[in-house]
Amino acid sequence: MSVEPMTIATLMQKNPQAQTAYNWVGVLEFLHDQHKQLQYKECDWAIEKSQLQSKINELEGNIKGLERIVSDYGKRVKMLEIALRQERLKYQSGGQSNDAIGLLLRENIDTNQIQNFQTIPKRKAKPYRPLLHKILQEVGISHIFSPPGSPKMDTSNRPSILLTPNQNIAIQNSGRQSPTNTTTIFPSHSRNKSQNLNEEQYKDPIQHVSTLRNHLDGVWDVFFFNHLPILTSISEDCQVKLWDISNLNQQQQIEPYLTLRDHTGPIFAVTGIEASSKLRGQQNFILSAGNEGVIKLWGFPTPDDEKFDSMGPTEEYQSVRCSWSAHQDAIWQLETSPLQNLFLSSGADSKIKLWSVQDILMGNTKEVAIFGQKNQYNHFVDSPTAITWLQTQNNFAAGFVQAPSLCVFDIETGRITSNIKYANDQVGQINSIQSHPSQNQLMTAHDDGRVRLFDLQTQKVVQNFQCGQDSVNSVISNLSGSLIYVACDTSLKAWDMRKMAFIQDLQPHEKKYDECIHKLVHHPNQNLFASCGADGQIKLFRSKYS
Repeated sequence: MSVEPMTIATLMQKNPQAQTAYNWVGVLEFLHDQHKQLQYKECDWAIEKSQLQSKINELEGNIKGLERIVSDYGKRVKMLEIALRQERLKYQSGGQSNDAIGLLLRENIDTNQIQNFQTIPKRKAKPYRPLLHKILQEVGISHIFSPPGSPKMDTSNRPSILLTPNQNIAIQNSGRQSPTNTTTIFPSHSRNKSQNLNEEQYKDPIQHVSTLRNHLDGVWDVFFFNHLPILTSISEDCQVKLWDISNLNQQQQIEPYLTLRDHTGPIFAVTGIEASSKLRGQQNFILSAGNEGVIKLWGFPTPDDEKFDSMGPTEEYQSVRCSWSAHQDAIWQLETSPLQNLFLSSGADSKIKLWSVQDILMGNTKEVAIFGQKNQYNHFVDSPTAITWLQTQNNFAAGFVQAPSLCVFDIETGRITSNIKYANDQVGQINSIQSHPSQNQLMTAHDDGRVRLFDLQTQKVVQNFQCGQDSVNSVISNLSGSLIYVACDTSLKAWDMRKMAFIQDLQPHEKKYDECIHKLVHHPNQNLFASCGADGQIKLFRSKYS
């Protein structure tokens, strides 16, 4: 049986439909179209490749240009460093040149003549060393004979006279025999030494401890608990953060162990309530408020709670225990009473409201009383700028925008018991009020760059000092009231009440949108205070003196 060979002609004869569907012309046209599309794609790829290559060349050129600029800046920095070193050496030598050999050569002094001078034996040259050192100090080139790391002698309290070797030896012998002879020759040395020691004791009392960085926007307020090692902070990022500050001495940077989120706007005020026998449930609470006009009550665990895991889920702690609309506008400040279970809230609606902690825990969110400046129609007309509780009385003080006076309110009657005026016009509104820890006095920070100290007994301003040209945002004192800390623009200053002068000036925060330090808060019973910055940082400081 023979097999017929299969050819294209036989296939087309067996399948007439294929003959009508496929022909040579159609196949050639199809291949031609595919070749055209492939060429178009290759052209597009080539154009895109050339564009990307041009971008790469441009970026490489920019990089090379930046490298040249950086190298040029590096050379200039090195030149400036060399010039700075030369100027520093010049000022250290009192304006004299440090090259003693060059001076000798410029004065055309023959070195052979110097060698011909009679040399003095070491035993006999010893008494002349103080005289030589004194002469070099007078000239200003004594450092060229001392090693670089050796301390320089302080000659500010010594007489500027040149002594002969015999006089110097007599002074040394008299100093060995009787100290009183030394004081007669240098009458101001011992007195100035004790004065310098006393000044050194009170120099730079503020010491930076730690920086808390976790907020995404400006920090407006913090709160220290009295007996708990916890710091609570609030910010414009709508978050309430709790920090464990029990190990500040061991670690410089700490992270918050709990973050509470429920506010929908910036938060401006925070305060806390510690558990006591008067409160139901023996729990600790946090109160926060801000731009919403709403006060929120939070419960929180302590860092040493065995049930709490800071690295685990915290959904059960995110729920607010109580939330209520307290003011019709933003709330600027919350203050807890140190004597009773009461707290105050001041808002932009020109009202100061008094709240009972016990009523809030029982579900009653009605205020106890309302305070403020009223007009003849019994309407609240002036917005409070700062409030604080008095340490010696169960009353509170407040400052307002329009009234240039400090008002003290009685919470029992709701009336103003004291109205102390500090100016005749409306300049210098009160930004912060701090009660003196041991005296019946109040410290206030003003817009006119001043800090005023009010005596509540005489109802007068007893002290008034200028801090700067800018507004003073906050003022606090240490536990004894001997030091006053002032936040003025970008500066944190320490005012000594004994010297009546500023003894330290720091720049702890960076400026942001013309704002820097929002508030200063001191710990109620520890030598520790915090500064809240517009840069989203919290700086913790300690003072050498409580």
